[in-house]
Amino acid sequence: MNVPSILSIVLGLILLLILPVWAADIAAPARNHAGDAQPAIVEVISPGGIRAWLRQDTSVPLFALEFRFAGGAASVPAAKAGTAAVAASMLSEGAGTRDAENFRQTIADAALRLSFNTSRDSFHGSLISLIETRELASELLRDALTSPHLDARVLKRIKAAHTASARRRAESPDSIAYKVWREVAFAGHPYSIGTEGTEKTLATIEPTDVRNFLDRVLTRDGLIIGAAGHIDTPTLALLLDEVFGRLPDHSAPLAPPPLPAVTGGTLIVPHPAPQSVIVFGHNGPKRQSLDWYAAHAIAQILGGSTFTSRLGAEVREKRGLAYGVGVGLSPGEAGGTLLGRTATRNDAAVETLAIVAEEWARMAAEGPTAAELERAKTYLIGSFPLGLDSTGAVAAVLVQMQVYDLGRDYIQRRPDLYRAITLADAKRVATALLRPERLLSVAVGEPEGVAGDR
Repeated sequence: MNVPSILSIVLGLILLLILPVWAADIAAPARNHAGDAQPAIVEVISPGGIRAWLRQDTSVPLFALEFRFAGGAASVPAAKAGTAAVAASMLSEGAGTRDAENFRQTIADAALRLSFNTSRDSFHGSLISLIETRELASELLRDALTSPHLDARVLKRIKAAHTASARRRAESPDSIAYKVWREVAFAGHPYSIGTEGTEKTLATIEPTDVRNFLDRVLTRDGLIIGAAGHIDTPTLALLLDEVFGRLPDHSAPLAPPPLPAVTGGTLIVPHPAPQSVIVFGHNGPKRQSLDWYAAHAIAQILGGSTFTSRLGAEVREKRGLAYGVGVGLSPGEAGGTLLGRTATRNDAAVETLAIVAEEWARMAAEGPTAAELERAKTYLIGSFPLGLDSTGAVAAVLVQMQVYDLGRDYIQRRPDLYRAITLADAKRVATALLRPERLLSVAVGEPEGVAGDR
């Protein structure tokens, strides 16, 4: 229910009087390395005790809300894989007093962006609204979280759409390669199961499965919120209670066990195509690791860019074996991965696999050069601000900063964290991170001359 306007004014005045209690440690704007003022990130605590990080920006007439609940696809039984993804689709299909059509039409008429998604470890959502539609946006989000319809007829339609996607994935060489790599690398672990489900598992999902998942995950104790844009602290404090205040306090999301160590080798998956898609990698660091920044630089040097990385130079530039090749770190609650991907002609697959293995071993043994490290640090420092190009992107980063306990000054400190990486650090981390004997490669296609050993 919307708060009457007179009551809103009174509450607003009260909030202004006791604002220091609800906004913790509001600091003067921090300054970046060049000395330019940066908008302060403040912690807002609602009257009901719900916390959020806010970076206010009144230059645009909209605000964004990003939120994350602990517990994602990895907490779903293997036989019901895809339940979290289906639940994310269902939350926008009717809630409160609005049926599915009315709910979607209301969002469209108000030019709102409301979406839900899932990952292995979390269930998350996003709301972007103009300031004049803020109350309506809050109402729709509140209803989606607390009183979704989960209609059986709508579920049938949603499952049909997800099943069609699952069939496409089952024929896609890329999807097959990642799926097989995950299943072999982490056999028996929740991370071995895809977030989207398969045609078989999706067919078993019932309304009770969706309801049970949402009841377990949508709770306040696993909630992390980031807000950005044209919204002040008192208004956000009220909005937090309006939207999230009715959620249960506690849940018991299943925490995944630590990832097993990947066993190296090469696996061939026959698939009729002129190219072979190759996915390769092994375990990586957790995001909270003290060596994360050096590991990030090593991944960048090894395969972070098709045009400037070692693998890019050897695979594409010197030999023309592939259009692109990349390597990246992927953090996870149970453990991280260092994973790469390329695609090459079937008759070039054996050479491509050999180059990947050689460069992996060379980097582990020698580490990067001083010039490579400086170039990687410059890129990693300079590219990050480009990702903060929208209000929604800023709100999403605020969530990630809380998930990994990076601190509210992380955006200002981040450049110095990379500048501090020494060549000795990079060489040490390269040796610890890159394990050639554990490099697992999966090739999907008809690679010529490749002898799989898995």
